[in-house]
Amino acid sequence: MVELVVGIVLTAALTAVLGGILAPSIKDRIDRDRERFDSSIELVDTLANSLWAYWKLALRLAYYGRKGDSGKDYDLALQRWNGDDAWKLGADIQMQLSRSKRLLPLVAHEKLDKTQRAVVKDLDDEIERLQHSKKPAEWQEFYDSLMNEKRAEIDRLLTDVTSDLKL
Repeated sequence: MVELVVGIVLTAALTAVLGGILAPSIKDRIDRDRERFDSSIELVDTLANSLWAYWKLALRLAYYGRKGDSGKDYDLALQRWNGDDAWKLGADIQMQLSRSKRLLPLVAHEKLDKTQRAVVKDLDDEIERLQHSKKPAEWQEFYDSLMNEKRAEIDRLLTDVTSDLKL
């Protein structure tokens, strides 16, 4: 009888200790994982929106540049490319890369940083060169590259980030 009472008391005490210590610890872990997951989703969404908007600005400029007329549409596209919104998109992309350092392993972040430079810096450099040359054939080549290689690079970058974040 004493053994039964001692067993019940020990079981109750163990249940109370484990329930009081283990349950909150598990809940904290689940909450941290959920917060990290939500932050990762937000990172990918924001990065995707910024990269595709930047790409679209370049595509619009290339579209009008390939027509060979430096008319109103080309001038507006160039003005938008050089405007505050484009600069803000570039800053947003850089901020998301900085934020990714807290969520991604070092190797994944280095890959993301390298790919981002290959996309954004290449677009900046190529548009800088083309707006001075104004040759429709070169704009056409750039337009084709945006529709094929750059589009694929952005898709790969976002797919890799999603994979690295285990989403």
